[in-house]
Amino acid sequence: MAEDKLIKHRFHGRRKGKPLTSYRQSLLDKDFIENYKITSLHNLVNENNENWLEIGFGNGEFLSAMCQARPNIHFIGCEPFVNGIAALLASLEKTVGNLKIWDDNARHLIDALPDASIDRIYLLNPDPWPKTRHHKRRFVQDDSLDDMARILKPNGQFIMSTDVSNLANWMHEHTWNHPAFSWTAKSQDDWLIPPDDWPLDKTRYMKKALGGETIYWLKFQRK
Repeated sequence: MAEDKLIKHRFHGRRKGKPLTSYRQSLLDKDFIENYKITSLHNLVNENNENWLEIGFGNGEFLSAMCQARPNIHFIGCEPFVNGIAALLASLEKTVGNLKIWDDNARHLIDALPDASIDRIYLLNPDPWPKTRHHKRRFVQDDSLDDMARILKPNGQFIMSTDVSNLANWMHEHTWNHPAFSWTAKSQDDWLIPPDDWPLDKTRYMKKALGGETIYWLKFQRK
């Protein structure tokens, strides 16, 4: 039922941080509304191009670099933190036509996506929710993996990263045990190697190194 999903998908993170500069606020008030904001959960994907989804894009460095470098890919970014949205918009050199932003809980957008409609999903340095009693708030759960499996195309990629070893083990174990995914590791060091087309050194959140200097990469494929 719809009410059950609202309870199940309750959002626990921040929506706003420090006051924005007048320039960044103007981007939110105009550029975001006119060019990027998803206002309807219909027709979310581009039928003529690949569709890539980033869940929780933080300050948007990765999404900004990728959507400008790959104009033929349709990008959907999910981020409820308005300061992160403003940072992404400020980083764009010009208005791009291949990016849409969902500024609410990603789970609601995922529920609305058609089956087998997404070619690639990124989950980069999500909140680790380190306290045991909060582990149920971690994004990677059995039910969220069911949703990822539903929206990914066959052979579609699910790419995750974290600097928290405990969370890396959690994400690996849950995804490894899900029947819809296969781990694409090619060597023992695959945990430490970013995707071939990774466009950055590190994002702002990676540079914080809250869990340590090592970035763990988990690259899975939809069977």
